[in-house]
Amino acid sequence: SALIVSEYALDVRAYNKEWVDVTWAECTLRKWLNGKFYDTAFNEEEKGRIALTEVENKDHPQYGTEGGEDTEDRIFLLSLEEAEMYFGDDEDRRAFPTEYAIAKHAYMNSDLGTVWWWLRSPGDYRVNAAGVFADGLLRLTGGSVSFDRDAVRPALRLKITP
Repeated sequence: SALIVSEYALDVRAYNKEWVDVTWAECTLRKWLNGKFYDTAFNEEEKGRIALTEVENKDHPQYGTEGGEDTEDRIFLLSLEEAEMYFGDDEDRRAFPTEYAIAKHAYMNSDLGTVWWWLRSPGDYRVNAAGVFADGLLRLTGGSVSFDRDAVRPALRLKITP
C-alpha cells in the first residue's frame, strides 16, 4: 500500500465536539472521517482501493499523555511521529487550505496563507490534541480538542495492485 496524505487542508473541524479527556479512538473527528467524510468523498470503486489500516496510537513522546487504544481506520490523521518522519522540515508540513476550509474560518497565518492542522496524537493533556502550526512547527502541547478552527488533512493507505 501507499500512504496518501491530502496536500491541502480540506475541512475545518473540532477534534472532539466536547471539551473532555479524549483519545483518537474516541474522538468525534475520527467518527466523522470514517463515516460521513468517507461515504461522501469517495465512490464505490475508490472505497475498494482504500485499505483498512491498523493505526498505532502511541503515548505522547514528551509528556507521556496516554494515546489510547490502537484503531483500525480507513481514514485517519497522522501522528506526531509520522508528521515528523514523512515531511522533511517545517516548510514541508505547511498546509494551504481549500476554499471550503477558508469559508469555514480555518485558523490561518495571513502572511503565509497556511493553516493550523490536527494530528491524532494527544497533547500535553488529554483535553488537548497535537497539531501543526501554520508555519509548519509541530504543536507538541496541542490545542483544545473542542477548538473548531483547526484544519483537517486526511490520510489513508491506498492498496497497490500489481
